[in-house]
Amino acid sequence: MLGAGGVGPIWISVDANFTWNKPDLLEKATRATVVGVRSGHAFTFKKKPYRNIAVWVGAMRIEMQSETVGEVKLRDAFSDDVWNKKQEIVNNYNYWYDNEATQFQQIVADKTIGPIVDELDAREGESIVQYGIDKQVAQKWNMLVGGQFQFNKRWQLRFEAGILGDRKSFLSSLNYRFLL
Repeated sequence: MLGAGGVGPIWISVDANFTWNKPDLLEKATRATVVGVRSGHAFTFKKKPYRNIAVWVGAMRIEMQSETVGEVKLRDAFSDDVWNKKQEIVNNYNYWYDNEATQFQQIVADKTIGPIVDELDAREGESIVQYGIDKQVAQKWNMLVGGQFQFNKRWQLRFEAGILGDRKSFLSSLNYRFLL
């Protein structure tokens, strides 16, 4: 959805995108909502009024569904390289556990990596791993800056960058407008 309006050369736009994605390995779809607000100014060329340059600033907010649950076969969780090196991985782990690991490391390994290595060794990857993930965006808001050069009533060249914060983005597009 997009709403836009302006007074003279000053304009403002608000857009919202809602997406759902259902990867095969997830039990239910995950949802993301992105909202953007932009305000800018269009500078028109006096000798060519159909040509202009617009610049803007704005902000974008993203909200994601926070919980994902699912299951995956161990074979699908690791690359073919892991399965091709299965015995080497198992042997290296067992050597480390028996000869180099401290008692504390063994206790931690017994509850974490040990069961995975045991399954890797025993099942050829047919074991099912159930998981739950609580996803959060590090920063929900980031700032936008952009510009557009309109060559004529039909063609525009646009650039926009998401700056500040952990989320960085860059958009460029060449747009063609159908005049109906």
